[in-house]
Amino acid sequence: MEDEDGHEHGGSKYISVQQYRQVFSGMMLASFASGCVAALLIKRARASAHVRSASGYAIINWFQSMLACRSLSLDGLGYGFVPGRSPSSFAYVACRGLLYLTALFWMQKLIASRLDLLEQSSNRNYSSGYIRRLLRAQGCGALVTASSLCGTAICFMLCGQGGHACYDHFGYDMFVFFYWAPMSLATLATCVSMVASMVAARSLAKSFIDLQRVLHLAELKDASVAVRASLRRAQNFAALQVMGVCFSLVLTILVVPFVVFGTASSSLILNREFQAACVFMQALDFLGNAVAVLILSGSHRLKTADQSRYQGCQPLPCLARPKQSRPAQMKGTDWSSTWKAKVEELSLRGMTLRSLLHFYQDLPAIPDWRYAAKDHKTRDVVRRVIIPLTSREDCSRAQVMVTHRGNSFNDLLAAVVSDAFRECSFRMAAQLLEDDCFFLSEILGKSSRLDDTYWICAFAVNQHSSICHSNPYDRDPCTHELHPVCTCSCVNILDPDGCSTSSEINKFDDMMYHLATTGTCRQIIAVDKSLELFHRAWCMAEIAEAKRLDMTQSLQLLSKGTIQQRARTLENLDVRSMDASCEKDKELILGKIADIQEFNAELQALIFDPKSGLVASWNAMDSLQQVGEVGRLIRWGLADAGTGKVWKAWEVHE
Repeated sequence: MEDEDGHEHGGSKYISVQQYRQVFSGMMLASFASGCVAALLIKRARASAHVRSASGYAIINWFQSMLACRSLSLDGLGYGFVPGRSPSSFAYVACRGLLYLTALFWMQKLIASRLDLLEQSSNRNYSSGYIRRLLRAQGCGALVTASSLCGTAICFMLCGQGGHACYDHFGYDMFVFFYWAPMSLATLATCVSMVASMVAARSLAKSFIDLQRVLHLAELKDASVAVRASLRRAQNFAALQVMGVCFSLVLTILVVPFVVFGTASSSLILNREFQAACVFMQALDFLGNAVAVLILSGSHRLKTADQSRYQGCQPLPCLARPKQSRPAQMKGTDWSSTWKAKVEELSLRGMTLRSLLHFYQDLPAIPDWRYAAKDHKTRDVVRRVIIPLTSREDCSRAQVMVTHRGNSFNDLLAAVVSDAFRECSFRMAAQLLEDDCFFLSEILGKSSRLDDTYWICAFAVNQHSSICHSNPYDRDPCTHELHPVCTCSCVNILDPDGCSTSSEINKFDDMMYHLATTGTCRQIIAVDKSLELFHRAWCMAEIAEAKRLDMTQSLQLLSKGTIQQRARTLENLDVRSMDASCEKDKELILGKIADIQEFNAELQALIFDPKSGLVASWNAMDSLQQVGEVGRLIRWGLADAGTGKVWKAWEVHE
């Protein structure tokens, strides 16, 4: 720095041009690295809602780093805030302060989503509610700070000459208030953020300890190598999450003093060492946050958006339960009183999970028939058990509608159980049902899920008014004999045109509309091993109608491999080539579709859309989904409690 006469100032406050170039280059490198991380996350943003959120944080971090480069000057590096120089500098102060607070809030939101999913999948308390309360407090503090910053910037700008003019205009007391109030509020919001990070780190450390306990129990029972490998991977991932949160917390703690004192650089004589430390901490903060968000996003595990048609990945729909909105486009409800009464009656025939499990446990005791879990399908159970032994059940309004086709009854019930556990594959539930149904009931009871209500047509529809007196094709898969027909006095209703008010099989669309408008009902789609469901006209009509009614939909598959191996068989779905029980049913379904080509295109989007398609979440796992897997391992491991029953049925995810 030189004065008007060309003499160099010797004060310790000023730095040389060479030193300035060095610190500027270092900050630019940190900004470049932050920009690279932001670009990588933006490129993979379509892969996952969680990655999209992480990319938003990365962009804010990048903008902060560019503003930090802009803030460096020869007459004092500080933290980059340059109050008192010009009116525009205060707008700059407000902008950078708002970005800093937004970044803090955004990072806490990413962490809070992890704890929410961890609690949901593990059925244990990891202080998610406490984190949410701190997050709300931090958000309120950030809004108040933002208002204060903007107000201060406006007041300083109105004075025309910056801080000195503000001092002359408002007086010393008001100047101090305008100057320090935003800083104090920002510091308070930062402290709340640090407390939230401490709670989050403690909760994630608790999950790591729980996994250690589960692994110890698994080793005592000599669990398989695959099981122990899954537990160790989950444990390593949990440790990485703890390290990431702690790293972010330490950086926040270290950077706060430099924010506070560096901001006051115009009124304090800061030596060169402190100025260099300010720049170093800024660069380290930007780089550290960029690395942290990259790890937290899990994007390094995902493909880019243009690599595969089926790459889409979102938080598992069976783990994330979005709040359901009212249907936006409804058809008219010009029902007769008799029709409406039958629709309402059907909607009240949901069965609790407790009742379904009791029914399943009684299947081996059925006389003159031997139930085989791996062979008998739902229609076999309808013919040999439900029709002969139909009795009244305590019914309640359905919470979940189950769409299925071609499943064994064991797999259908396993899909319902997996939905109650908030899982997306049902192989392990199917194995546990077959091995020890009572043990599975105990786990569901501890999770408070036995009273969840499901609507399953095999139980809800009165079979004595539709099929009980005839059986042209249903054969027992073990004996290959036609199932016997019923000899009751009920009359089967013939309804070729689908207009009978007494029939119960022509009102599914109306019942779905009734459920969607009178309560919060969602749909689970229990897919069979061969994906036959997607080739059944009635099933696809139900799925499309639920989508039109804005019902929350989730997919239940035997395993991840099921959809990965067979997804391409669904590429050319055409409702005209789908199967139906009879030609009349198919004609009835096609008659309801105004534009066949448009309907087929909507089916493809419903299944394969990378943002909202039903199978989109099965192709890759971001870090949020890995958190769900950690919770799943904790829940099943603690439920096993050293018995070894769970690990014998454990599904190893390839």
